Amino acid sequence: MLTIINFAANAVIFSLSLWAVLTHRVPTKSAGAVVLFLVNSAALGNMGSTTACHSAPEVMLNAAIALAALWAFWHVQIKRHVLKGFSHDTN
Repeated sequence: MLTIINFAANAVIFSLSLWAVLTHRVPTKSAGAVVLFLVNSAALGNMGSTTACHSAPEVMLNAAIALAALWAFWHVQIKRHVLKGFSHDTN
């Protein structure tokens, strides 16, 4: 069960960090792109080691980071597109 949770959390971290770099949601001239590349590589490496024993705290940390990444994705991308039509601005 922990392996499945860990794999899913790392898949979310991998895909959203890749999305952030490729859609230029972080400045590519700063260290933000490098940090996200390292996060992306770590998540990919952690997904590749499915036979390794992962502790419960490690899996919960990965799940918490994945939830934070999903919240950020919601805040930056989906919320803007979904709530755009419900705006009552007259501009």
